[in-house]
Parts: sequence; C-alpha cells; structure tokens
Amino acid sequence: MQELSRFQLKKEPLKSKPTGILLLDRRLDGGLPEGSLACVYANPLSMPEAFLYQFASVGKTYYFNTSRPPQYIQENMLNMGFSIENVEFIDVFSQYYLNEYGQFILEDRYRDKEIFDFIDHHLSNISQQGGDYVIIFDSISFFLSLDVSVGLKQWLLNKLYIMSKQTKNLIYLYMMKGVHPTDLVNMVLDVCDVIFDIDTERIGDRVVSRLSIPKIRNRQPMMETFKFYISEGVQIDTSRDIA
Repeated sequence: MQELSRFQLKKEPLKSKPTGILLLDRRLDGGLPEGSLACVYANPLSMPEAFLYQFASVGKTYYFNTSRPPQYIQENMLNMGFSIENVEFIDVFSQYYLNEYGQFILEDRYRDKEIFDFIDHHLSNISQQGGDYVIIFDSISFFLSLDVSVGLKQWLLNKLYIMSKQTKNLIYLYMMKGVHPTDLVNMVLDVCDVIFDIDTERIGDRVVSRLSIPKIRNRQPMMETFKFYISEGVQIDTSRDIA
C-alpha cells in the first residue's frame, strides 16, 4: 500500500488534446486525454461526418477515406467552412474499388485482405514521421464488413490502439450504427478509450440530434446528453444542455 501511494504521488498531470468543438472542449477541460482511441458510434442520419471534419480542423490530419473519393469530401469540408490545407487523404476508396485505369473492379477475391497491407504500410509511414497529428478512419465500418477473419479486424484495432498510446495522438474511428453484428460492435467499443454516441430522433414535427460520451478512460464519463445541430460544423445547443 505504501509503494502504491508513492507511485500515485509521482503521476504526471493528464494532458488534453482539443476536439475542435469549442464548447465540448470546454466541458472536457480542454479536450480528450492525449493518446485516446475514440469511436464515433453514430446513426448516419445524424451527419457524423461533420464531427470528423471538425476533428480534422485542429491541425495536421491523416484522413483514411473508404466510402467516397477524397475530392468530394474536400468539397464538403470547404462548403462547411473548414480548411483542407492540413488534411492529407489516404485514399482507401480508390485503392480498393478502382483499378490502375480508374475503372471499378468487378471481382477480386484477394482485395479484401490486401487492403489491410495497404493500411499497415501507411500507418507505419505515419508513425515514422512523428509529430502531432490526428488520424481519422471514415469509416472503420468498411473494414468490419470485409470478408476476412475476425483476427485480422482485431489486428487493425490493436494496431490503432497501440499507435495512439505510443504517439500520444488522437485517433478517431467512425462506426455506423445498425449494420454490424453485436460481437463486432462490442469488439470496437471495448478497445476504444472514448465513445461518442450520436443519434437522431423525430419528436413531433422536429428532428433532434443528440450526443453523449458515456466512456472516457482516465476521465469521468459524461452521462448527460447534448443536443447539437449542423451549421458550419457541429454546434452544441447551449440553451438547454450546457449552462
């Protein structure tokens, strides 16, 4: 017990890194704990990509795009008022879906496994470069849906988790609600340090979007919900959810 007390006295203050959502960072005492692997677990109707764009606004960002070509994501970001100057796209979409001539691949039974080699290569290069940055996977759902072993999907999650700890940077994984088996969903939610739970519901003639953060390792979780709306980024509704 005495040894434990001495260890506790030597603990360094926990550092935070901003999310780019100002009111949320204020509520979180500056942002998320450094080195966090965060899951944006969201209903697609809630426009979760706006959160991803906001996260990318804080500095150098490596954006792994899977469902759309990067030029269209860049267009969306610019239209919402975000700069793309510090955003570098890792184009998983083209690597997976297009051949060397830019045509869609009809069938290739090896590409599901090979895309993990592509990811491994780029993550290793990013790690070697060092520095402060954000990594965004838009989306991790793409990899969870591939026809590969669960072990390979677990490998990717473990690699991202360890990378976040070794670099002390933030890594965000967008996972769609309602499309994956429960065991895969729990596998992601279990390994992640932070969970952004985002949903949308219809109340009368209004559509209301809400955010909660029920899991934050090394911090007290935020059990309350926050209403938000999308207008040049994510805007937290200060009238009711934040005093």
